[in-house]
Amino acid sequence: MKKFVLLMVLLTSLTFAESAKIVEFIAENTLKIDENGVEKRLHLTGIELFAKANNKKGSIQLVDYDKREELKNKALAYMNKMFPKGSNISYQVFLKDEHGIEYAWIKDNDFNYKIVRDGYALTDVKDTSLPRGLRNRMLIAQDHAKKKEIGLWGIYAEMRMLEQKDVVACGCEPDEKKK
Repeated sequence: MKKFVLLMVLLTSLTFAESAKIVEFIAENTLKIDENGVEKRLHLTGIELFAKANNKKGSIQLVDYDKREELKNKALAYMNKMFPKGSNISYQVFLKDEHGIEYAWIKDNDFNYKIVRDGYALTDVKDTSLPRGLRNRMLIAQDHAKKKEIGLWGIYAEMRMLEQKDVVACGCEPDEKKK
């Protein structure tokens, strides 16, 4: 029975997987791809932009624009190293919004998860296109990167100020907080 379920999951993921070439990474959560001669943008589901991350306490801005740009540039350098321009990728679209933006999971190396685990991205806990199981997995990876000071977590104290962790939505909180 387990083999049958595994086979069905594999066939389903292959059926819905699309492939393309990377044209460029535009932002921490957006890339331009070429799919059979047609260029389009993909939104990396579950990835938060440093510019939009939790950046204020009351009316005080915690991380200035230049520092957020520096974080973004380090993340983009990491992403370009993982998938240089022209690299082939396969992806699965989880959601297409009313503006035609596709929210996708890059299947190669579990890229969305890997950039969080390697400390070069924040998990967007408010992204409704990200299935709960993947969101929880990404939050655990983010917590690991933070505790071990991996990637940007080890270089920039500002990462802690930008982190959004919706523990209640994740279902990761200790039992005593659930009461």
